[in-house]
Amino acid sequence: MKSYTFKVLLFGLALIGLGTASYHRPGLQAPSVMNKTKSVEIISLLPTDRGYDLLLRNITPKNITGYSVAFNNGASTTVDLTVGERVIAPGDQFTMHLPEGVEMLQPSFRYVIFDDDTGDGDPNAILELQDRRAGRREQLRRIVSMLNTASASANIEQLKTDLQSLPEDSAAGRSVYFALGMRNAKEDVLLEVGKLDKSNLRAELTKLAEKNNKRIMRLPTRQSNP
Repeated sequence: MKSYTFKVLLFGLALIGLGTASYHRPGLQAPSVMNKTKSVEIISLLPTDRGYDLLLRNITPKNITGYSVAFNNGASTTVDLTVGERVIAPGDQFTMHLPEGVEMLQPSFRYVIFDDDTGDGDPNAILELQDRRAGRREQLRRIVSMLNTASASANIEQLKTDLQSLPEDSAAGRSVYFALGMRNAKEDVLLEVGKLDKSNLRAELTKLAEKNNKRIMRLPTRQSNP
């Protein structure tokens, strides 16, 4: 998964029951993480040997499918759970890793997106992930059609050629994030096609078409944020 890539903090040397190792760093103060949402509770921030683990909880009645942390140097980490098969259910805890040196980068948990495609937090940042998902959705529709055609012919080389020809540039009026979503969907399926079992191509291509159709179903139509 990616990266996906996200406020007052409880800081301690250990978090009982989580099985997470913690590390003491003399002279270093734990970073303060700003929370731009009302939907997520920050439980703790623990130092590790690779940075910090930020433990959070979904305090809404909705399933979270995406979230993001940003830093004051312009970088960000975004997690989009629609590429997999899990969500963060109401009451569930989840962890984000913050890298070493984050003490100087003023991290902020900037938004969450729910399974109805509404969000909470920075509206401009939310729109970035929504556009990226819209680009993936449009590209996946083309991909599923190509996979269904290829499953009938079992012509894997023609399929690769067709997939390579898929557009990656944003159409007029679309954002760079929409184009990025199209590119990600194209790259993912090309990797998957390269790993198919060549001894049973028709069945493999049928399964891959079904898999990508399920991905479309996990991408809801854009809703306006409340």
